[in-house]
Amino acid sequence: MKNPSRFVLLVCFLIANSFSISSFASQSLPDGWWLKDSPEKVLEKAQSINQELDFFHGEKFSSPFSQITNPSAKTNDNARVEFFQRRNEGFVETKEFTLNGNFQETVYKLKGGDYVFMFGQLIKTEFIREDAEEISNSAKYDHSYDFKILKSEMVGTNDCIVIARCMTPQFLDTMKAILYKNSTKEQEAAFGGDFRKFIRSETDYYFRKSDAVGFGLSKKNHLGEQLEDWVYANVEINQPIPDQEFLLPKGDIKIAKSSEEFQKIFHELLAAKRAKARQNPAAKLSEERVSELPWAADLPKALEQAKTEKKIVLLDFTGSDWCVWCTKFDDDVLSQPEFAGYAKTNLVMVMLDFPHAKPQSDSVKKTNNELQEKFKVDGFPTYVALTPDGNEIGRQIGYLSGGPRAFIAELEKFLKQ
Repeated sequence: MKNPSRFVLLVCFLIANSFSISSFASQSLPDGWWLKDSPEKVLEKAQSINQELDFFHGEKFSSPFSQITNPSAKTNDNARVEFFQRRNEGFVETKEFTLNGNFQETVYKLKGGDYVFMFGQLIKTEFIREDAEEISNSAKYDHSYDFKILKSEMVGTNDCIVIARCMTPQFLDTMKAILYKNSTKEQEAAFGGDFRKFIRSETDYYFRKSDAVGFGLSKKNHLGEQLEDWVYANVEINQPIPDQEFLLPKGDIKIAKSSEEFQKIFHELLAAKRAKARQNPAAKLSEERVSELPWAADLPKALEQAKTEKKIVLLDFTGSDWCVWCTKFDDDVLSQPEFAGYAKTNLVMVMLDFPHAKPQSDSVKKTNNELQEKFKVDGFPTYVALTPDGNEIGRQIGYLSGGPRAFIAELEKFLKQ
């Protein structure tokens, strides 16, 4: 999944005309101004007004992400987002800080360039990082979006209008074909029957009625389920922000000229962080317990053993040194005594690892890649259950909450099919 464009102050998507509206930024607007034009024109005017603000500071407490895309979102008590904007010689500079669980990220859009700070490393991003595919493909259609004034709403002390921008059905299908071009119908069924549920196809923009100041947006899928919430509860405008908020962290700077280069840097940093985290006693105990599960050396031996012992084979497709959800599943499920007891009685397991830093022989890489292609695995972790004859009877894609009991229940379902 791609990160969406998170705040309307960053980009004016719809400006078709230019007109002088700088006075609106500091004055109230006539009552009912939002009812006098089409939703597209209202959004255009409001976004233009926000580009004229000298200073903006918004803050919200809670995870901006939904459990649809982040299983831990609702239990993340310390999550928060803080957003800053200032005008610097006509250029709109922004800074966005996100804390979500143990993950922290600060995104800077400055006159001198765009940067991301994560895992203690500053990265200069010399490419369009957010919504690049959506933006480029929307330009190919005369009618990519529908617009509507969704509702009036009180957010804190702010009396707001909410304007929805929704992908047309044709454009939504196009984005699904692009984002999930390598996925199968079986994988789609495993995720609930329709990958479109993960596409942020509706953006709801929030503006105050009094002055059209925008202070956030939320992203939904075509079912109306909220996927991301970047609506700020605390908002200050035209209050000078200290220069230090826009100072870049000191240290060396890595350069990412493409999305691929950025992903490579990200995974290297994540692997280093995970390797360090795995040194604590609890993590070492988890790894020790996982290593004691009934692993077979390879798939042919596993199938042979499963026939002899009348068990099923469980393939574990993982990225052991970089995949956060793989490690979390190891800790929450595979390393627990309840699962270990079940596995020793019912399973023969084969780990198919796709690490970024751990050394692997060419033969292991070749075998793992062939099995990944054979079973059409497109993400990690993925657990594929096989009969002793090698026929697939079910799979679990991604992290499954609920601990060992929930995963065992899934495996039992596979056996009954």
